Amino acid sequence: MRDTTTTNHDVLAALALLHVPHPDRLTDRQRAGSACVFSGIPLTVTGATDLGPRATTTRHGDPVSWYPRAHRGEIPRAALAALHAHAPGCAPCRDRATLDDCPTGAALRRLMKEYR
Repeated sequence: MRDTTTTNHDVLAALALLHVPHPDRLTDRQRAGSACVFSGIPLTVTGATDLGPRATTTRHGDPVSWYPRAHRGEIPRAALAALHAHAPGCAPCRDRATLDDCPTGAALRRLMKEYR
């Protein structure tokens, strides 16, 4: 039987699996972390979730890390979208008997539960 205890490290690793829009497609507020990267909802301290550093942009030819944030209520939808993108190419995720054998699928399902 698998351990179902979720650690902070597990949650951070799962959040890193979420696809976020490219910074060029976001508003200044979304890039600055004061609005949700998914919906544009203004963020508060209690309603915001840090999604971890991303190095998806360049400035003067050098990679630049940025730190997207999301509204807590948007995490389950983003996790479901990531799971739908992942599962078709993953044999364990396609078979109900082996669902828990895929760490990526399990992490995304855990996010959907933790943030509902």
